[in-house]
Amino acid sequence: MGKILSKEQKEEFKDILETLGESLDITQTQYDNLTKSYKAVGGFLQNDPELESYKPIVTPQGSLRLGTIIQPINPNDDLDVDLVYRLTEKDPEWTQKDLKDKVGVRLKGSDRYAPMLEKKEGRRCWTLLYRDNSDNPKEKYHMDILPSVVDGKYVERMTRLFSESFSAQTIDRISIRITDKEAEDYATSTCKEEWLKSNPDGYALWFASRCKADESVKLMAEAIVPIEKYNKDKTVLQRIVQILKRHRDMMFRYDTDDKPISIIITTLAARAYNGEKNLLEGLVNVIENMEKSIIKNDKGEDVVPNPVNPEENFADKWPTHPKRRENFYKWLAAVKKDVHEILDGANRIQIQNTMNRVFGKDLITKASSLLVERRKSKLATGAALLTSAGKVTASTVGRIVNTANTFYGE
Repeated sequence: MGKILSKEQKEEFKDILETLGESLDITQTQYDNLTKSYKAVGGFLQNDPELESYKPIVTPQGSLRLGTIIQPINPNDDLDVDLVYRLTEKDPEWTQKDLKDKVGVRLKGSDRYAPMLEKKEGRRCWTLLYRDNSDNPKEKYHMDILPSVVDGKYVERMTRLFSESFSAQTIDRISIRITDKEAEDYATSTCKEEWLKSNPDGYALWFASRCKADESVKLMAEAIVPIEKYNKDKTVLQRIVQILKRHRDMMFRYDTDDKPISIIITTLAARAYNGEKNLLEGLVNVIENMEKSIIKNDKGEDVVPNPVNPEENFADKWPTHPKRRENFYKWLAAVKKDVHEILDGANRIQIQNTMNRVFGKDLITKASSLLVERRKSKLATGAALLTSAGKVTASTVGRIVNTANTFYGE
């Protein structure tokens, strides 16, 4: 950061970043529709007569569960929702293909979900295209359903996380085994321990611990319970991830296939985050330090380890898709440059123009309006209190009103 900011300027930037994050949140209506839909499909899958003896559990994963989901750039674009379908153990003879096919058969046999199924079967998931096959205009999303198998003690171990301190070993015990069409043993291996390992519950717990490093294990463990209510209050780290994802989306809005993936951005941001309480300070720290968590393997290739499954590299596609690596480093350089350009802006117009370019004019207009309304409300409350105390002056009110009606009070 070239320019030294005053305390008041830091507060200004913090406020606009916070309202920017709030403007990226999905709405209550979107949230209600998403949760209603995922619970409905979850209930349908859990009641499968052929699989119900394996006590299936369906929960969200990814950004919806982490609290980092954001609005798409185009309001007509879909939201992405990820679900994990867990069977508690399985038939000893079933392969990955058997499990995935059985989930597919259940969906294909439904008058409701069969028309929504994407024609091309995914590598690991079944995808429901709500937008393309729904009469409800509010259903602008698609759901990826990941079939998996968990250990017979999965529920017990999840429950114990509420009362015990967690370690790498305890987190590993709640890992899942998933289906993967590209695995060599996809149609042959019946031993689930040979299947690809993943740990969405462990990752959610780890991310929660990075968000709230000073909170109890119980509070952190609550983060891995399936979402139940709309939450407008976000931690500093959640807001940082949302802002970084928006910057990524704007930068690669015409090259979506090779844009930096959210799991890499989220993981590196969470590793770099140092518990800052101020959003501005946290964002600057993260963008300056997130690259430090990228390591090299024996081949000299970049590795972004999964924090709860070190054998998994989130950047494993970079060697075969070099443009993805190139675009990640281009994005990281750009977000550093853009954030510092905003902070070093000479005046209000320059700052607003930069933010419009970086985050989108519509979003910045929405965030600015939210900030103005919030300040007006605060002013009204403060003025009432001051008036009752006999200390309010015309000059004080005029200065605050003028500040509330400009972008940065300049």
